[in-house]
Amino acid sequence: AGDLYTAGHLKVELCDLPTPAKYTLELAIEGTEAVNDWDIWVYPDVLDVNPSEDIMIVEVLSPDIQAYLQGGGKVLLCLDPGQVKTDVALGFSSIFWNTAWTKWMAPHTLGILCDPEHPALAQFPTEYHSNWQWSDLIQRAAAMDLDTLPITLSPIVQVVPDWFEPKRLGLVFEAKIGKGALVVSSVDLRGDLGQRPAARQIKASLLSYMASDAFGPRVEVTLEAIQSLLGAPLPMENRRPGEHGLPSL
Repeated sequence: AGDLYTAGHLKVELCDLPTPAKYTLELAIEGTEAVNDWDIWVYPDVLDVNPSEDIMIVEVLSPDIQAYLQGGGKVLLCLDPGQVKTDVALGFSSIFWNTAWTKWMAPHTLGILCDPEHPALAQFPTEYHSNWQWSDLIQRAAAMDLDTLPITLSPIVQVVPDWFEPKRLGLVFEAKIGKGALVVSSVDLRGDLGQRPAARQIKASLLSYMASDAFGPRVEVTLEAIQSLLGAPLPMENRRPGEHGLPSL
């Protein structure tokens, strides 16, 4: 009592476990009620994140990609978080109370909301809320403001806003454009995937979904609406009274 001690060392082989999956490590003292547990996510060492031949992965919607979409193609648009137009600072930890009390101090969000049964997340073990496997993803992402898109569009991964700023925010959504189908992600799915197993896994899950018969977005949006998600953050003079500078994303 009153100090920290090393009780021993524990080694568990994970290579034979089914992956991807969430596991729980539980440690208890026999004959007592003392117990602790930790969530652990196990992903495969080798994972193919190359798209099928009919899927294009892009960072910008060039004229050629726009024509490909309009003609019936499938595109995964991986936005650079630094290019997303937003005045909302994401945080893996939740905001402290609310933005009115903290005078817009970051973070401005309360985690994420998703449907674990959505086929786009079939290969990415998750609950309906944030957990530690989302930490790297959220820290390397930007919140897209979806209020300009059709009200019927529900993001695959939604960001929970502060209740003083009830915006419709998202990290991943799907949409129909012309005859084509689009998935948009504002999570960094391009950089250092060899060192970021969660990012590699969710990218593989999205691509698997897009290659399946389940992929068929029903809500149609325009290319102009997608392009409107990009741009510099709001300039200081256009922010509401009382707002302070935001940290760079």
